[in-house]
Amino acid sequence: MSKRAIIFNKKWRKAPVYGIIKYINTTGEKIMPYIRGQNRYQTNLLPNTIDDYVKGDNPVRVIDMFVNKLDMATLGFKKEPAKEGRPGYDPVDLLKLYIYGYFNKIRSSRKLEKETTRNLELIWLLEGIVPDFRCIADFRKNNPAAIKKVFKEFVQKCKEFELLSEELIATDGSKFRAWNSNKNCYTHKSLEKNIKRIEEKLNEYLEELDRNDVMEEKEFKRSKEDIVEYMEKLDEQKEKYKKILDELNKSGENQIATTDPESRLMKTQKGFEVCYNVQTSVEAKNHIVIDCEVTNAVTDANLLTENVNRAKEALGVETIESVADKGYRDDDEILNCLLNGDTPNVYTHEKQDCYTFEFKKNNDIEVTAEMAASKDKETIKKCIEAGVLPKILQNKRVKLEIKEEAAKEMCILEETGEIVEKKGIFKQVIEERTSPISEYFTRDLDTDTVICPMGQTLYHYCKKNKDRPDKKQTSVYYNRKVCASCRNKCSCNKYRVVTFKEGEIKKKTDFYERCLNGQKVWKIRRNYSKTIVKEQKVILRFYPDYEKLKLRKQTVEHPYGTVKRWNDGSYTLLKGKLKVSADIALMFLAYNMKRVINILGIRKLIELMNV
Repeated sequence: MSKRAIIFNKKWRKAPVYGIIKYINTTGEKIMPYIRGQNRYQTNLLPNTIDDYVKGDNPVRVIDMFVNKLDMATLGFKKEPAKEGRPGYDPVDLLKLYIYGYFNKIRSSRKLEKETTRNLELIWLLEGIVPDFRCIADFRKNNPAAIKKVFKEFVQKCKEFELLSEELIATDGSKFRAWNSNKNCYTHKSLEKNIKRIEEKLNEYLEELDRNDVMEEKEFKRSKEDIVEYMEKLDEQKEKYKKILDELNKSGENQIATTDPESRLMKTQKGFEVCYNVQTSVEAKNHIVIDCEVTNAVTDANLLTENVNRAKEALGVETIESVADKGYRDDDEILNCLLNGDTPNVYTHEKQDCYTFEFKKNNDIEVTAEMAASKDKETIKKCIEAGVLPKILQNKRVKLEIKEEAAKEMCILEETGEIVEKKGIFKQVIEERTSPISEYFTRDLDTDTVICPMGQTLYHYCKKNKDRPDKKQTSVYYNRKVCASCRNKCSCNKYRVVTFKEGEIKKKTDFYERCLNGQKVWKIRRNYSKTIVKEQKVILRFYPDYEKLKLRKQTVEHPYGTVKRWNDGSYTLLKGKLKVSADIALMFLAYNMKRVINILGIRKLIELMNV
């Protein structure tokens, strides 16, 4: 039997609550000491206030200070308490609860409710209130727009603290799993396949019923009642799929999700999943997320201009330089950014070192100094068309040149003096036509002629096919002289050519009906004179900065990885783009807070907020 003795060191003699326990066996050999806790039934003197439990450098104080400084009514939260019934919870407290939850990887409303009863930090933050999980969930669901504004408010705080770079941003998109199963997302192909599969299964059951009618009862694989029950279930599924297919056809979309209609089936690293495409812009100085937007666009191709414009609004700048990956490689988007005065660094197409845009040179535009210095999109475009590079685009990445093409024959209209191409000399007009004598081109096999709807005679012309002598020949009829003098033509060409197959004697024409309904036009030649014109083109070339593109991955992809892994945020908890935006905004708000705390420190941040 071993003996146990409690031996206190000098520093513990005045505080007998804790001690070092040494075990001494029968031989007197000492064993490794352990730290032991206090007796659960011993009376203790706890701190006088809850505030004593939360240190001055605790992150929860940052959340408390930030939310207390917000104007909840301006942001869109319902601040007025109810005049009748049980009083509700203050939106300030519920917002603090959610920010704390996302800050500490707790997104579920049920888990947040549990934490309010056992977490000393939350007891301090909420001053002891314990909201029900439904009340907590409804707050996030009912205030998505206001919560998104809270994210923007913190970005503005970061701007006031001079933490944001206004020179370069990185933009990217990532897929977040939606609250919708892959099985509840349908395309035209999948619906038609399911309907066909059910019809085949129904036919199999019908055949089995027929077989069971002639077989003895012992040999039945399934009873008749079971088969009828299966068929009823299949009919219900078939009607369900048909109804979804009708909705899909009416919507004009190529897919439909039944649980969360605004989500879309997208390609991810794990295959195809129903997701939302979340777009973010991150500034390059401290890697703080300045903008986040929830979309259901399957690709990023047409989202560059929108991302850059939102980033400029968040930073309060007129122009900015951005970097993005190959998913944003779209010529129209690149040109839009350039015309807005921005510099969009995106990887070029294969075997190209720049983006090239062509404009027809306009010699009628006179570029003034004011126009050259303008930042207006239309004015920038006019300057480029005039062959002048605006001041806002004058850098080593943008080059402009004027290219002269070969001389081209054009036409000058005598009516207006306008210079047009040869096809422009024809004026298209719709003229009413009188009804023809007959609706048909009638073929007379004896005379081998055709009588047209106006009673004129068309003569036969047959071209033999030397390569295929065995091929059935078609007979062609026309009369150039008659058609030239006809006042009620049935063709926009100089003369009408009618083709008959072997044995065919009548051919109907609907030309007159289509002409009366405005579906056919007549071409009238206008008076003109010829001239030789030398055309000029303005070539605008943009060379992306590949050195800055190297910074893209470490700038914009790191926040996604942190939110998805650290905060378990690879999926959304709400339905619909607007509500999902609240979930995403809280994720990136928590990320930004942690980022700023790491940069400034808690005490410094509280000091700046308190100014």
